[in-house]
Amino acid sequence: MSKEHPGKPPLPALILQLSRYQAHLYATAFGMSQSRLLFLRELMRTGEISQAELVHLLGMEGTLVTRFVKDMERSGLLTRRRDPHDNRFILVTLTPAGQDIARRMAVFSHTLEAQLLEGLSEEAVAIIRQGFEQIQEKYSSLTQAGNRSASNPARDASGTQES
Repeated sequence: MSKEHPGKPPLPALILQLSRYQAHLYATAFGMSQSRLLFLRELMRTGEISQAELVHLLGMEGTLVTRFVKDMERSGLLTRRRDPHDNRFILVTLTPAGQDIARRMAVFSHTLEAQLLEGLSEEAVAIIRQGFEQIQEKYSSLTQAGNRSASNPARDASGTQES
């Protein structure tokens, strides 16, 4: 329980639950995991990009990105080719079908945002957005710093993860 708000879950637990709700809504709408949808969104944003760059941008394991690329290529959502300037790299780009899903996902996101914020004042929306942006920056900093340090409260004295 949160010390500041007795009877309420701590903010990280609330964020995790919100993430689960969102993942379910997107999976229901598009028949894909949130990771795959983030992958498509990033490809739509960047255009043609190497798999190595996608690994870096998305913070995903290389083997996962490779699996996504192969699966999505089989599904007709993207194409891949060797980089003509450095054949060690594979370049991927969305097909028109992949671009269509990415566009529909953007429309879905805007519609979902409108539904979530319905009835809130512009001031409340601005405060929520600012709060989420600050929390996102904190999470990013923690991730970059490698939150596996000794100060990680999810680890016990032996250094193992609690369940």
